[in-house]
Amino acid sequence: MFPTQAASSSLEVQAHCPFAPEPQVAWSEALPALLKPLVVAPVHFRVFEDYELRAGRITGCDEANQPCYCASFFVLTDLRSDDDEVFYETPVYTEFVTAWRLIDQRWLVCHTSFNRLKPGGKTTRFSVSQTMPR
Repeated sequence: MFPTQAASSSLEVQAHCPFAPEPQVAWSEALPALLKPLVVAPVHFRVFEDYELRAGRITGCDEANQPCYCASFFVLTDLRSDDDEVFYETPVYTEFVTAWRLIDQRWLVCHTSFNRLKPGGKTTRFSVSQTMPR
């Protein structure tokens, strides 16, 4: 979902690169198709990823350099072992928050979580907010 960077870094990318086969940030992927005409489309992005914490954030800005899109994620892991000798990390909980600025300046927020410890542990909910999620 996010480009791989150094331990804690940021990167600025354009919304559409003429040489890339597809957009570098899939900013409208979780957006319901009927709502696409109601959001402000970003023209460039600031990408931050901290792979040591397994977390990241993208902020998309419009032509006036005002935020109109944001997405963040984090992953919680747990140590597991098959034989009590070799341990490995496995994700047990992941959370994504994606938000789009609507043309009326409110924010449409999509919150999705995956809990691997619960059966049917995926939940997604949409809400409308007056402010961009932090």
